[in-house]
This record gives sequence, structure tokens and C-alpha cells, in this order.
Amino acid sequence: MNKHPPLDRAVIEKGALQAGLPWQVICLDKCQSTNQEALTRVSRDPDLLQSGLALFSEWQDAGRGRRGARWISSPSRDLLLSVAFCPPIPPDRWARLTHAAALAVCQALRPEFQVTIKWPNDIYLARAKVAGILVESITPAITGDLPGIAVIGIGLNVNSTSDDFPAPLAAPATSLRMNLNPCVEDLPREPVAISILSSLHRLILRCMDDFAPILHELKATSALLGHRITLDLPDGSKQTGMVRDFGSEGELLLQVDGATPDAPLLSIASADHVRLN
Repeated sequence: MNKHPPLDRAVIEKGALQAGLPWQVICLDKCQSTNQEALTRVSRDPDLLQSGLALFSEWQDAGRGRRGARWISSPSRDLLLSVAFCPPIPPDRWARLTHAAALAVCQALRPEFQVTIKWPNDIYLARAKVAGILVESITPAITGDLPGIAVIGIGLNVNSTSDDFPAPLAAPATSLRMNLNPCVEDLPREPVAISILSSLHRLILRCMDDFAPILHELKATSALLGHRITLDLPDGSKQTGMVRDFGSEGELLLQVDGATPDAPLLSIASADHVRLN
């Protein structure tokens, strides 16, 4: 018998139906990238694009993180998920989807796991990375006749062990199982998957007219708020300072090192890397 059984699609579909989720569920043995696979499928099938697609894979050989980083996971141990859909918000607000996805993962795992968000797209547990999020989009101007498409990719370490993480890693990694009793058997992945899908669906709908409460919840789960950090910015420069708040679209508001107390906070919408000091 396979020590690590594949996801039970029927269980996830039943849970999604009970939660009133609109997405069609697909489970694959492997693919190159769940984001790319989901995007390809909804682009080819207009019906899928209208309902939305939740695509899981047991393994991917070209999984991606932000800025081209690789996401590595052992087969049938963790959750590799991409949700593709037409966002119910204008393209200039699609950055909200990353924050909504990060919060959805936290909502799904708390209170059993005291996870926090390392802005904007990493989920930490016990000072190690347990999940990552990659949101990719194709705006209406590019897709032509098709509406805009967003794909939210989530990689969550559920049953990986320390031996499953190759060295060296850019950040220490952990899994849900590693933070439970060492004698515990593999956690069932289906309940976690259903919980994430349910939270994600609720938060996506709130992104249009109810984003301020999402920001409030993000602050409560932030690993950075009130801490001094160093950011590697897209232009190659670095910026160091204290995270004082979040802006109206989820951007960091930084009190730059050396600035006077009355100086305006620096708004940062994107960074290649964030380090706690």
C-alpha cells in the first residue's frame, strides 16, 4: 500500500459542494507547474473560466515562487494548489488577491497552528516557512476576448519532514506535521484543502468592497508589523526601517532608518526579499 496516498478528489469535491464553492476540482498525479496548468486549462475551456478551477497536483517539476524562485515538494506529502478564476475586482486592485490568499491560509490553519504572514506572500510557523503564495494574472487587454484571469498558487508543507527539504534553502522550512507530536502519522490533506478553498473563496469576494477588514486581520497575523526589516527592492537597492503600518492596498509603510520622527512613512508595494533584523 502506498505510504502516502494521493488526494481523494471525491472528498474535496464533497467538501467544496457543502461549502457552496463554485470551482471545479481537478487532481493530477504530476504537472510542471500548477499555476501554468490551471491557466492553460481555463484558457482553453470557457466553461472552466466561468466557474473557476481548483487544481491540485501530487508533484510538480517546475514549481515557481515569486521572482523565479523554485518551490520544492516531495510527491504526495504536501498541498500544491492553484485556483484560476475571473477576479470580481478591477485589475488595478488585483494586488489584493495576494493578501487575501495569505490570510486565507492563516484562517484555515489557525488556531491549531499559530501561523503568521511574512509580507506579502510567505506563511511562517515557528520562525520557519510553511507555505508560499504566487499570484499570476493576465489582464483583459492581453487576453483579448477573454476576461481577465487570475491564478492563485499555494504551496503548503503538510507532511514533509526535515529530510525532504534540500540544502541550502533561502529560508528555514517546516511543515504542519513537524510542529505536532513527532509520533503523529501523516495528516490527512483533504480537510486542510477544503478549509483553504473555503477561506479563499470568502476572502476573494470581500476584496471588492470589504478590503479594510481584511487589512485589519492581516495586521493581526503579520510577522513584520512593529519590527525592523531590510528589503531588497526591484531596482536593486536596499531599504531598512521599522514597519509601522500597512497602506490601503496592503503595501508596507516603513519608517526609514535615520528619518526624523515627523518624516512621512515610505510606502513599499513590492520587494524581492524581506529580512527581519
